Amino acid sequence: MLRTWTDTHYQLNDRDWLYIATHEELGSASLVCPGYTRDGTGFSIHFTAAHTETLEKLIAVLKILKAQPQPLSTYPEPEKTVSVIR
Repeated sequence: MLRTWTDTHYQLNDRDWLYIATHEELGSASLVCPGYTRDGTGFSIHFTAAHTETLEKLIAVLKILKAQPQPLSTYPEPEKTVSVIR
């Protein structure tokens, strides 16, 4: 995941409330995740038509991930073997 000193990262969970706000006068829309449902860490991302291709790619990736079987949450520890060199 991209991390620099100017990036902000929000981890959404399945229970986060999201909605779309349209700004017809600006020809844009925002994805809004209100702070009162996230202990004050809400946010809004403002998109224009120029972002359509990237957002469509994001949706395509999420659909692929949704269709894949769920990975194991934990992996078994490998068996430890002792090597004796004589």
